[in-house]
Amino acid sequence: MALGEWEERWQQNKIGFHQPEVHKMLKKNIDKVLNGRTGVRFFFPLCGKAVDRSADMGHSVVGVEISEKAIRQFFEGTT
Repeated sequence: MALGEWEERWQQNKIGFHQPEVHKMLKKNIDKVLNGRTGVRFFFPLCGKAVDRSADMGHSVVGVEISEKAIRQFFEGTT
């Protein structure tokens, strides 16, 4: 998907991919991902307002987003 299409989806509120909770696959596989490590850095490109990146587990999470609407909604806590 081109960046313009991504922004357009946010503007039109066509964000059926957004989940109001931490992704079930991340929950299920977090131990495999961490593999016993602490202080892991996670990178979420085009993260939208994903709550996954605010789950406080003692890790560093960086999210990059181009949609101002998504960014505002993340910091406002809008799901």
